[in-house]
Amino acid sequence: MNGKVKHDFLWGTASAAYQCEGAWNEDGKGISTWDQFCHSDKNIKGLTGDVAVDFYHRYKEDIRLLKEGGHNTLRFSISWTRIIPDQSGKINQAGIDFYKNVIKECKANGIVPNVTLIHYDLPAWLENIGGYANPVFSDEFAKYCKVIFENFRDDIPMYVTINESTHNAYCSYLTGNYPPNVHDVQTLVQVCYNLVIANAKAICEFRKLNLKSKIGIVHTTNTVQILKDTPEYRIAQRRGDLFKNKWVTDPAILGKFPDDLFPLLIESGIDLSFVKEEDLEILKHNTIDFLGQNCYTRAVVKPYESGETNYYPNNVGAGQKTIEGYVVKGWFQTDVDPTTPKNAWSREIYPKTIYDMLMGIKKDYGDIPVYITENGHAMAEKPNENGEIIDDERIEFMKSYLEWLIKAENEGCNVKGYYAWSTTDCYSWINGYEKRYGLIYIDYENDLKRIPKKSYSWYRDFIKEHTEGK
Repeated sequence: MNGKVKHDFLWGTASAAYQCEGAWNEDGKGISTWDQFCHSDKNIKGLTGDVAVDFYHRYKEDIRLLKEGGHNTLRFSISWTRIIPDQSGKINQAGIDFYKNVIKECKANGIVPNVTLIHYDLPAWLENIGGYANPVFSDEFAKYCKVIFENFRDDIPMYVTINESTHNAYCSYLTGNYPPNVHDVQTLVQVCYNLVIANAKAICEFRKLNLKSKIGIVHTTNTVQILKDTPEYRIAQRRGDLFKNKWVTDPAILGKFPDDLFPLLIESGIDLSFVKEEDLEILKHNTIDFLGQNCYTRAVVKPYESGETNYYPNNVGAGQKTIEGYVVKGWFQTDVDPTTPKNAWSREIYPKTIYDMLMGIKKDYGDIPVYITENGHAMAEKPNENGEIIDDERIEFMKSYLEWLIKAENEGCNVKGYYAWSTTDCYSWINGYEKRYGLIYIDYENDLKRIPKKSYSWYRDFIKEHTEGK
């Protein structure tokens, strides 16, 4: 496949505060759920993001490397507890100043900031009173977002409310491997609802200021596909799509939950008494300007066979045979395509999913602007004898996905940007530091030295070759 994207296409990489910043207790920052979890006996690996890759002190170096790598944008997140450290609601000016400096450095280097307001790192005080499961979460989140909107205004051209509502909720309240480490399906459904309402309430605060900036949400998309075309498989496909995608994207874009979602939940024994008419009214009037899609793989499903509702992520390490997947009792469960390659963590590599997803968004939601806000390939890698990181496997992964993205863009999909995950190697949540995604290698043994990988140079050249006017 050949082709180019438009000259104003955004090319960059993505990161997240807890995964890269470090400085976990510096300059007035409060404690987040991940600080709390990582310093507890629940963290069996003992690895933390206390220092991570020290972006807090090295952001100028990292942003310079972005510019030299041909990027024109950076996706990063703001740490809620750097801005509002505790329950008092008092604003920490040092936190505001840090992010203003990051944004200033981005702009000086021709880098468009794309800023996420929560990327898993909920304040610990809020977690202690129920966190996402407490209906007060949506109001507290909106208050925090209001502080950001008022302090940064149009200096941030692209705001993202919430990163990956699905993955966040499922890991925290279904698998229980992310804090608060709970497995409870009834609580999970309320958490999902609260996240949807929180997004709408934040957008409501944003609209009051009449900013020129745009606001969106980042969803971790899994195009749901089936290996057999039968009525039973098509029902499983629809239910898989509700579970994986539509409970986030329909409210965010259309302003309402899917018509078939609540009846299915009630049929499954879920108590929906927490749903409020005034919340549904807020949804109607507070929809997004753009959709961010984190795209790694597809979801292959089949009709439900057996087992209790659960999510099985493969966080057990490279080379293990655990298959990443879901069981949703009475709805569907994960299927496996024996013909496709899998990565070292047994996740399917299926580049066409990015094309299928973009075409599906065009079909379901028209011309809403879409950004691929994450796409990347995990490896356990080390420098060779010359100190180089030859990550040809990552290059092949990115190239194959990008070719399908360009095809979709050339066929009229309104895709306007691509962010590789991630800028540098970083703290990969409960995987620690061995699971590397970065285009820039971090030498954790030698003062966190930055070493651009082969993929960094390849990406720079790809951008130049596949952008009109470059």
